[in-house]
Amino acid sequence: MRRAYRPDEKSIRREAILAGARELFLAHTFAQLRMTDLAQCLGLGKGTLYLYFRTKEALFLAVLQTELEAWFAAAVGWLDAHPRGEPAQVARGLAAELLRRPLLPKLQALLHGVLEQNVPMAEARAFARFLQGGVGRVGARLERVLPGLAAGDGALYLLRFHGLVIGCQTMASRPPELRAALSDPDMALFDFGFEDVLCGAVVDLLQGMLARVPADPVPVG
Repeated sequence: MRRAYRPDEKSIRREAILAGARELFLAHTFAQLRMTDLAQCLGLGKGTLYLYFRTKEALFLAVLQTELEAWFAAAVGWLDAHPRGEPAQVARGLAAELLRRPLLPKLQALLHGVLEQNVPMAEARAFARFLQGGVGRVGARLERVLPGLAAGDGALYLLRFHGLVIGCQTMASRPPELRAALSDPDMALFDFGFEDVLCGAVVDLLQGMLARVPADPVPVG
């Protein structure tokens, strides 16, 4: 590829790098990927990648932001289309929109242990501000659809939802040998897929938050 000079050319190049990283990561683990491999796939020099993303972690944090941005938009659209949704329906709807993006849970599972490492401070802050805006936007819609949620509970649910995605993705990501061992009938409890365990967990979480009984006021005097 020839060198990008104009702002529009640089923007196109950046999007091409993100798209290439996304495709490679769908087929490989983060540890397996090298910036050299991505550069070769794109027909770029390795140094060119570092003009746009200073570290491998910064690149994949940007990929995660792209995936989350799409999920936030889809979640808002789903909630706007179901203004009177039942709690279980709402939780499954949000999970379904996430499951349409198989790369997203893989990246979420890496966020706190890997992607937050070796990322320049300015980029980490920009990502945090992006998260704050997206979680706030979707959380407000949740509270509108489910009036039983107190102010701020929509955002709190999404943070807990994120924690469940990380845990379920980690639990369901098994090497072939372990998957074979868990196929025995007496190990059926542990032979589960990411989708099944996540959908049940996010439904239970939302229903539990809505069923909370306010604490009795503490007597004064």
